Amino acid sequence: MEYEKTGKKRVLLRERFINVRITEGDSSEGEKAEERVIEYGKIFSPVSGQSREPVTVVTKGLAGMGKSVLVQKLIYDWATGAALSEYDFIFKFPFRELSLLSAEKKEINLPDLVKQYYPEIKRPASILANESIQTLFIFDGLSDGDLEVDFNKHIVHRDVSGAMPLGALLVNLIKKELVPKAAIWITTRPGSKNGIPTEYISRETTIKGFQDQEKEDYFLRRCKDKALGRKMSQVVKRQRNLFFMCSVPAFCSILFSVLETVLKSMSAENEIPQTLTEVYSHFLVCLILFQEEKLEFVDKNKQVKSLQSKRDSILALGKLSFERGHLKDCETVSFSVEELKQNNIQLSLVCSGLCEEAKGDKSNYSFVHLALQEYFAALYVFLAFYNQNKNAFGRSFKLFEKQGYSQICKEACDSAIKGGKRRQEFFLRFLCGLGTTKSQDILEGLLLAGDGKNKERDDSKKIAKFLKKTLQANIPPEQTIDILHCLNELNDISALEEIKTAFNSGSFSSGTLSPAQCSALAFVLQMSEESYQELDLSLYKLPTIGIRRLLLTANSFTGIKLSGANIRDCGLKILTDVMRSPDCKLQNVKLDGNNLTYKSCEQLVAALTENHNVILLDLTDNNIQDKGVSLLCNALKHEQCSLQMLSVGGNKLTSSCCKDLADMLSENKTLLELDLSHNRIGESGLQDLFKALKNGNWKLQKLGLNSIFAFEFGIMGTYEDASGAGIICDILESQNCKLQSLGLAKNSFTQDGCAKLIKSLKGNQTLTELDIGSNNLQNDGMTELCDILTEPGCKMQSLKVANAKLTSECCVKLASVFNIKTLTELDVSMNELGNDGVTELLSSLKDSQCQLQRLGLSKTGLTDAWSIDLKATFAKSNQLVELDLSHNKFTDKSVQRFSDFIVGCAKLKTIR
Repeated sequence: MEYEKTGKKRVLLRERFINVRITEGDSSEGEKAEERVIEYGKIFSPVSGQSREPVTVVTKGLAGMGKSVLVQKLIYDWATGAALSEYDFIFKFPFRELSLLSAEKKEINLPDLVKQYYPEIKRPASILANESIQTLFIFDGLSDGDLEVDFNKHIVHRDVSGAMPLGALLVNLIKKELVPKAAIWITTRPGSKNGIPTEYISRETTIKGFQDQEKEDYFLRRCKDKALGRKMSQVVKRQRNLFFMCSVPAFCSILFSVLETVLKSMSAENEIPQTLTEVYSHFLVCLILFQEEKLEFVDKNKQVKSLQSKRDSILALGKLSFERGHLKDCETVSFSVEELKQNNIQLSLVCSGLCEEAKGDKSNYSFVHLALQEYFAALYVFLAFYNQNKNAFGRSFKLFEKQGYSQICKEACDSAIKGGKRRQEFFLRFLCGLGTTKSQDILEGLLLAGDGKNKERDDSKKIAKFLKKTLQANIPPEQTIDILHCLNELNDISALEEIKTAFNSGSFSSGTLSPAQCSALAFVLQMSEESYQELDLSLYKLPTIGIRRLLLTANSFTGIKLSGANIRDCGLKILTDVMRSPDCKLQNVKLDGNNLTYKSCEQLVAALTENHNVILLDLTDNNIQDKGVSLLCNALKHEQCSLQMLSVGGNKLTSSCCKDLADMLSENKTLLELDLSHNRIGESGLQDLFKALKNGNWKLQKLGLNSIFAFEFGIMGTYEDASGAGIICDILESQNCKLQSLGLAKNSFTQDGCAKLIKSLKGNQTLTELDIGSNNLQNDGMTELCDILTEPGCKMQSLKVANAKLTSECCVKLASVFNIKTLTELDVSMNELGNDGVTELLSSLKDSQCQLQRLGLSKTGLTDAWSIDLKATFAKSNQLVELDLSHNKFTDKSVQRFSDFIVGCAKLKTIR
């Protein structure tokens, strides 16, 4: 039990076992599924809120994900006292063997079944009948067996000594008719024909496989030669297609065996596999060589001879796999020793690491992994055509018909799409991959020499051609991914490059993406070796299923933007599951305008608590309300939460959430920016908030209190008595004030209120950004503000006074702000400054050392006359990056002047 089988040797499980990620909940149920990551040793531990252990656990996982190895590891840990100590006995039964036993014995009782597998137990009946003895039954691989498990048509048996069919015995155990207090653990692949009703399942778990770091760890831990292990890890990371597949532990095992042999060759760079087919073809060669005790890399001639000696056995084994797995639709192919003899299959080939033996009166064998079974099935179809000119699917070639391997692949592809069989995805990939020159070179010893050899190698282009044509058809999204995988096996990346180019250029954004396009884009993003900084899905109109598929790729990015994507709470659940993954690299998460409620905040709290990379969260213009903010405050109080920027503007917040915000600010050590704009937090809410800001512990540097109700209402309501301004002045004058950025736009401050705010800024040397636009500032207020800002020590970088009832009279004084050497942004839009006012404002640019980069002059009453001096005005302003002159009174006469100006501005990126 402490061994993991590999193609070459038996490896100590306690030394090589790497933890796989297990989640609680059934992810196959889609958006409604609730998942929590659990440790492998705590599968039977009580769930939060439960007083006892789960008594029936089902663990699902794709083929090769490590279900059986996990069972072995837990049994080993139990035997050594490291886990599951509450159980006195553990009995494990593989379903694959139970199916064979069922064919031999129509009926059996539970004690005899235990005795069959554990003959050393002398009195199993008394053990099973003793209620004080804690027992765990493990049934491994439900999807691998053919037992009839019917929960509707079984006969109730409560006597452990009563004989019954094996399927009925299992049903009675699960329904607690037999041994009511026994715990049961069942492993299975998703979508198994033998489903267990949910009412009999206490806990459902799913094995997700290896995360990125665990993929690297696998090769480093398996390889005793550390230098070789590092080289393996580097090779796998370079091959994105293989690295993606390494989430499956079984594939890691196979790839390790291949690389261990290939990298020892002097010509290793030419031999390194790049596709799934090449990996499995190399693996077959490795097994044959190992069987002949040629442990080191051998030259090509010896490889060919070794394969030639096994050609007939390999072809016959592949035929069994194909006929039973695809013509008879058996999920797991098994065969007896007699059948091996009848088909002239060497037993040594079967026992070399390809298959495992099942217990029973008769020896039966089946492939160790489903992918190997599918590889042999595809290999048979290929060799039947290549060596015998035969179509394994049964259709005879017509007289004078040009026979090509692409016809075989097309027939298989059409059949898979029409039948909707996802299980054939590996079969199709291998079938197409065997049409390449490189795969055929690896398997040269299996191919009979002949005139058709070169013709077949040219057929890979035809295979790629019909696959790309299939992509244009209306096929299910899952099969779109299968087709793209097939193209990868052919080393044809043209379709992927087209999708990538369309994504990078933004041409997808012109319309709604179909589910198939979303799947294709998701595939490209996962497989691409490029490093994308931000996944911007706000550009697209996405169907629900498309959002789901693309969100699953988010962990490869450092930022995701979903502005207005309308993902709602159910879509966010997908994203937060990704965020909780150890591999997630997301730092910036922009979710503005997505109809999110407080329920989304429940998911975000868990993600922010577990993911310590996220530093920006934008929830602007959603509907999380006070309850959602309170939940987020709980996350921000967590010691390990790393959030630095939080925006909850436009979320219908009131004063009720401000106490929670104040408590959070007094404890949080990381939050630097908080945007509460476009809410009605009221004066009492602002008072609560600023009481916390007077405390010297807070770290906040940027506070957004902008509103959307200019000259009518502000973030606190009406300001006829300017009391709101007084509250803000109180904090600005505090010695503990660390604010560097303050947004107060559209808060209907009166002239008196603005005057108070300006006075509170006197002596302030921390504020670098100030927005008081759309308030009643007027010329007098602007004049006083300029006096304060031009004092020594002022660090103002950005000043926004748009729509502040300014006229040309203040422009002489306003021009003095250009003497602030730190100023990079000025916005005076929506003020009636006119040509003379703007000219006066900018006159000092010619002489000052101003570093201005962004200037807003929208809707300031400019005309063609002003544009005459445009070029001369900015002649010495070499830093200008952005200029907004929109909504003025220019005509066509100014076009040439603008053109000359743009040509002369070396750094200008944006002009409106």
